[in-house]
Amino acid sequence: MKLFRDLGIQNKMHLMTLVICSAVLLVATAALFSFQVWNFRANFQSNTETMAQVIANNSVAAVEFKDEHGATEVVGALNSDPAVISASIILSDGPMLAHYGQAEDALSRLQFSTNQPASFVNGELLVAQPVFAKSEGRVATLYLRADYQSTLLNLLKFYGLLTGMVLVISFCLGVLLSRRLSRTITDPVLQLARTAQIVGEQKDYSVRVVSEPRGDELGRLTDSFNEMLGRIERQDAELSLSQEKMEALIHSIDGIVWERTPDNFKFTFISRQSESILGYAPQAWLDQPDFWASKLHPQDAAKAVETGRTLASKGKSYAYEYRIIAADGRTVWIQESGMVLVENGRPAALRGILQDITRQKQDAEQLDKLNRQLLDTSRQAGMADVATGVLHNVGNVLNSVSVAATVVGERLQRSKVIGLQRATALMREQNGKLADYLTTDPKGKLIPTYIDTVAGQLAEERDELLTKVQSVAQNIEHIKEIVAMQQSYAKVSGAYENLMASELVEDALRINVAAFDRHHIQVVRQFASNLPPVCVDRHKVLQILINLLRNAKHAMEGVDDSRKQMVITIARCSTDMLSIVIRDNGIGIPAGNLTKIFNHGFTTKKDGHGFGLHSGANAAQEMGGSLAAHSDGPGKGAELTLKLPIATTTRKEEPAKTQS
Repeated sequence: MKLFRDLGIQNKMHLMTLVICSAVLLVATAALFSFQVWNFRANFQSNTETMAQVIANNSVAAVEFKDEHGATEVVGALNSDPAVISASIILSDGPMLAHYGQAEDALSRLQFSTNQPASFVNGELLVAQPVFAKSEGRVATLYLRADYQSTLLNLLKFYGLLTGMVLVISFCLGVLLSRRLSRTITDPVLQLARTAQIVGEQKDYSVRVVSEPRGDELGRLTDSFNEMLGRIERQDAELSLSQEKMEALIHSIDGIVWERTPDNFKFTFISRQSESILGYAPQAWLDQPDFWASKLHPQDAAKAVETGRTLASKGKSYAYEYRIIAADGRTVWIQESGMVLVENGRPAALRGILQDITRQKQDAEQLDKLNRQLLDTSRQAGMADVATGVLHNVGNVLNSVSVAATVVGERLQRSKVIGLQRATALMREQNGKLADYLTTDPKGKLIPTYIDTVAGQLAEERDELLTKVQSVAQNIEHIKEIVAMQQSYAKVSGAYENLMASELVEDALRINVAAFDRHHIQVVRQFASNLPPVCVDRHKVLQILINLLRNAKHAMEGVDDSRKQMVITIARCSTDMLSIVIRDNGIGIPAGNLTKIFNHGFTTKKDGHGFGLHSGANAAQEMGGSLAAHSDGPGKGAELTLKLPIATTTRKEEPAKTQS
């Protein structure tokens, strides 16, 4: 193929014409040969079968009379056909009557087909022709053997000689015609090639191809080529002007446009902005191969060089940031954006722009500071929610203590102890006559009965007061538990622990149990068995759960007390996540608010601040989880799902729990 590509166009035209003609002739010859062979085979078989039938018919009389001499004369007539090798007449009862050539014995006759009259075997045509007598039916069989292969080879030699002569004549004629006709095509093409060579070597777009007018494709190609040269000439002038404008534009961009080699960071072009942004003249970048690397900030130098080489080797567009020391000593943040020019599968050059992003970095730091302040505010709001919940439940418990204390006070005011004191005073007044007084005096007789009655009432009062005192003690212990739990959560705030999800839920429920009892809310626990612990910040999870429980309680304020129900489900939702689902049958959430409820400041409560769900969603995301809401619509309840990451190293498994 390389030799063919290097040939001149005239020789290529000649060679292509000869190859095409030769291919067509070969295909035609092959087709003719195939047809002749097939036709010869069919005719050879037909002629041989006809000849066998004639011999069989002529030998009927000799066979009937078993005339060997007559039968031999009949088959001897086959010597007129050189293709016939042998022929034998075998009687039906077994013996041979006559033969021509080599006689067919019983073994050689096995080659003849019994299913069809003729067959080709080892280059020979074998024909088994039955001999029929009118009165006796089949009386003998003629076995004829013809040399098909030798006859075919003789015919093929003749055809080969004839075909060779045709190919030689055709080749000579093709060479003569192609040389005469190809000049009408190759001369204009050669002229186009010479003109293109002049344009390529001399960059002279003013030359034109001079040729006679033609109406074919070559004529149109010549006209188009001349027209193209004219356009190139005009575009070259416009390109020179555009290049001047491009240089002016590059030097006006708010950034340093550059080009450098991909291997050693040697700059081959640098725009004038390098002087206004960094204080370094463009020529300094071009003269010193390591100029860029030497001006990098010491903390960024090694990483910036390595990153540049790595990104350049990938052959794709890239961008990364680093710091450069300016000429006046300032530290300037630079964002380098570049693209790799690839030639032959390897980076050939890098081009891009260096932009001063120092102001953006300062703004980003300020924005990050404000975000942290906002996050702290949200967390404080969440902690305030927890504290409010704790104080609210402590207040409920203290209210119960106050009621119990009031009941005790009222009961003591109605105590029968005063009447017992009066009875004691009456007995003391008798002064030695107590026995007569208790037995004879009507009032004295009543005193023992009165004392017995008062004693029973005092025992009841004692039992009632003991019950109230125990209730007060239990409520005080509850207050201590709530405060202690809040203190334990405050101590571990910010630390991640492996905790059981059920323990976190129970802690949140204990803080809200008084409020749930007061609002007659039934809590149903559906905790799956064999759940692994989660790795979370205890305090953040408590904030989220308390907020979700309080929201569910508020959502059921308009529901009848007998129907208020909150279902809490803990289950494994994926291989690495656990879900805590809090479902209520309250007022529900409109579809348009399902995503808005997590926005900062969004609330539907009159006294709400819009921090709860927003800070909860952020806290869940910080812990590697998520917070999502679902509702079938207003009046159909709501479902809040908190997903938390499962701890990579398990501490223990929590038991299943399903209760109300």
